[in-house]
Amino acid sequence: MAALAVCLMGPACWLASPAPRAPAAAQGSGIAANPAPSPEQIHSLITRAIENQHRNDRELQEFERAERMVTRKTENGDVLADLTERVVPSGTGTIKLKTIENGMPVSAEQYREELEFAVNALGLTQHPDGRYTEEQAKFERRTREHAELVDASTHAFRVTFAGRETRPDYTGHAPRTLLKLLLEPDPDFKPTTRFSVSFAHVRARLWVDEEQAQFARLEGDIVTDIPFAGGIAGKVYHGGRVVMEQAEAAPGIWLPTLYDYEIEGRKFLFAFAVHERTEITRYRRVGPPLQALEIMRNELNTLSAATPAR
Repeated sequence: MAALAVCLMGPACWLASPAPRAPAAAQGSGIAANPAPSPEQIHSLITRAIENQHRNDRELQEFERAERMVTRKTENGDVLADLTERVVPSGTGTIKLKTIENGMPVSAEQYREELEFAVNALGLTQHPDGRYTEEQAKFERRTREHAELVDASTHAFRVTFAGRETRPDYTGHAPRTLLKLLLEPDPDFKPTTRFSVSFAHVRARLWVDEEQAQFARLEGDIVTDIPFAGGIAGKVYHGGRVVMEQAEAAPGIWLPTLYDYEIEGRKFLFAFAVHERTEITRYRRVGPPLQALEIMRNELNTLSAATPAR
């Protein structure tokens, strides 16, 4: 999970972010008779969930997945792009292989070329050059900043118990009963980074699996404009909404399954509006880059034997 500011311009962090309306079918059923946890119990749950989130974020770097991203100008507007990609961790970020575009699978030859590129890119882990080392340092810095932002989000909000809800699980598991919390900006929070400033502009709703101490769903609303560089570089306008979900992808490991956001804003002098929904499926552990390299190399050899290059 990434940070709120990153989430507004792309996928983002778990504990702090804004969210579009969930469709009616996704609404959970409330459970009225359960006793409310004490503030100390809520604090303990969130502390354990934050620790698990850090572990989830580290584990994500060893899982490949499929991401389908559908982009529209507005939530119900015409589709501008519909792209499905295979996403493979690389040690410096991810490598994306296009598999389906606008409903049409890519050709076997094109996919073989993409596999060749992935194998060559992953091969740099065996013999890293200066550029790879530089990209690895940047990735490690972004990872640290993300972890720090997740920690900061625990201090940025006042948390209120809002009940428990049974919600459907789209990964094949039985419906889960989740603790629901309301997150309001804490006026006493002092931002220490340019990204954590965004927390003051967001109200959110958070669903937590109490048994596993895992964040399951986050919704929120941008309630005031979020300026960048004092508004000179642009701003995200209030009224934007974002939904993020994650689910158990392996025993004890919860990874993202949905990013869905609709925002409007201005970047320098240019206005923008976008609705983007990304569904993430088919998680598979491929291990660290050298192990992923062997998997991809074997796939390339198999595919090349079936579809030799012209």
